[in-house]
Amino acid sequence: MTKSKMSIPTLNKIVLGVDPGFDRIGIAVLDKNKVLFSDCTETNRKLSHAERLLEIGTVIGSIIKKWKPECLAIESLFFNQNTTNALKVSEARGVIIYEAARARLKIYEYSPQAIKIAVTGYGKADKIQMANMVKKLVSLPKKSSKRLDDEVDAIALGITHLVSLDNITRRV
Repeated sequence: MTKSKMSIPTLNKIVLGVDPGFDRIGIAVLDKNKVLFSDCTETNRKLSHAERLLEIGTVIGSIIKKWKPECLAIESLFFNQNTTNALKVSEARGVIIYEAARARLKIYEYSPQAIKIAVTGYGKADKIQMANMVKKLVSLPKKSSKRLDDEVDAIALGITHLVSLDNITRRV
């Protein structure tokens, strides 16, 4: 017996979902309830700060060029105790938004809680609950390696955008 995927309503758009980071960036391209591409890219720690930001922009630009998404769904910033890391993530996020704006994509921002609610129905869902629901909601391509949390988060961002109503989106 094959396991059928749950059906999610869609806006008929190719969506680029990005979980922004400085060391690792989760990236996913979704079309309806199918993941066309997903990955977790890591910046080279031996490069300078500026070179790592350039690397992020180059990766995002090439994905936009290849997959031609119509919009970007990106996680809003959540500031915790580590302000140094928050500033680096903020800069990386700026590069990602810049590349999307340069390609004339519509840009939507979602809070971590909005993503959890859209994917699991529970605003305090943990990583395991999120990963389990992502597998149920979309068709994932086979992958030789384990998907890192950042990649799953990017897929969840794409799902969130595809099922969201205008009242929980905020245009950047």
